[in-house]
Amino acid sequence: MPELPEVEVIRQFLDKNLINKTIADLTILNPKSFVGNTDQVIGQKIVSFSRLGKQLSFNLSNDLILLFHLKMTGQLVIIKKTKTVLGHPTPKTNELSLPHKATRLILTFSEDTNLYFNDQRKFGWVKLLKPEELKDFQKTLGLDIFDSNFTSKYFYSQLQKSGRGIKLVLLDQNKFAGIGNIYANDALFLSQIHPQTPANCVTKTQAKNLHSYLISLMTESIKHGGSTAKDNKYIHPDGSFGQHQYYFRVYQKEGEPCSVCTTPIKRLKISGRSAFFCPSCQIKSNCL
Repeated sequence: MPELPEVEVIRQFLDKNLINKTIADLTILNPKSFVGNTDQVIGQKIVSFSRLGKQLSFNLSNDLILLFHLKMTGQLVIIKKTKTVLGHPTPKTNELSLPHKATRLILTFSEDTNLYFNDQRKFGWVKLLKPEELKDFQKTLGLDIFDSNFTSKYFYSQLQKSGRGIKLVLLDQNKFAGIGNIYANDALFLSQIHPQTPANCVTKTQAKNLHSYLISLMTESIKHGGSTAKDNKYIHPDGSFGQHQYYFRVYQKEGEPCSVCTTPIKRLKISGRSAFFCPSCQIKSNCL
């Protein structure tokens, strides 16, 4: 967390609230969380926001880009006149004064508005890049799921290049930018593909279905405001929770009956990540 839908929800809100706002100051509380020259940020306007996979770009008036990656615990919280209007905060952030111990960076705007970047585990980061540097930095990322070139034909061709388990391939950001654990689990279930099935064993028909479900699930999640996990860390700009967790198909449903056949959902670990699946609906294929 957050995955593509959650980052997209944040991007859309930032787009409505911070476009043409001037950055009056930039405070770095944890040097390892920021790479760049703060003097090249202060005094610049935000002209647009963009996203590739889970990476969020703040495009500045001097043609430089502040690239944010929230990783596992990164948070963006806007405080305007002591009121929180945007966040991916830890529990009770609204009740705490900011900055707090997890705050790594503060963007101060001329309209007396602060944007706080919090990150408990310090995996997230912010980098100031030139356009050519951004292009070079992101060149290893696969196509974004909402890219027009992310067709079912392209998707199938990429799957055929790997003999790794399909779930691991889906989570590989170098192949497909933006797919996270939640949506990989549920899309595989809807496609009736076992998470350990070798990617190059997935048929064209299965790949077409999986491609369609990935897009539809993420579109659905964005409409639901993203997914608020059991830790309740992800909230909407108004403090309410995302609703997509109420629409999970198999994710975090270990032991619950499959919605199709009532067989209990199982969980297994694949390279340290939990995979949830129905053992009856999702039969592992080894191309035999």
